[in-house]
This record gives sequence, C-alpha cells and structure tokens, in this order.
Amino acid sequence: MSDEVITDVAEFNFPFKKHVTLKNVAYDNGSNWLRVTIREQRRFTIFDLDPESAADFGATLSEWAKSNQG
Repeated sequence: MSDEVITDVAEFNFPFKKHVTLKNVAYDNGSNWLRVTIREQRRFTIFDLDPESAADFGATLSEWAKSNQG
C-alpha cells in the first residue's frame, strides 16, 4: 500500500445544498491526482482525476460558463 499526502486545494458551496471540495493527492511514486468530493446532504460522490483529465474537465467548464453568461 502506498503512502499518500493529501492537501486542500479549494472548497465551494453550490446551489441546492451541494458542497464540493478539491484536494491534491500526492503518492509516493510521484504522481498527483485531484480528488473531487461532492456532498449532497448525506450522499457523497468522490472521484479522482489525473492532470490531463482535470485540465479537460476544467476547460469544458470554462467554455460552458463563457457561452452561457448573460
């Protein structure tokens, strides 16, 4: 089992009582993953993104936000 070091990146409160945290998970093999935790009251969704997936996800969010600003 590998050791991991987890550090906080960001925290958000979104509409409809959704709380999202982003954390960097650094493994002893040198890899870093972004852990996304979405809390909706008692339900949790947790997923990890590699740097390339996080960049694609972030770019898509930014593009959507720009195209939907009033």
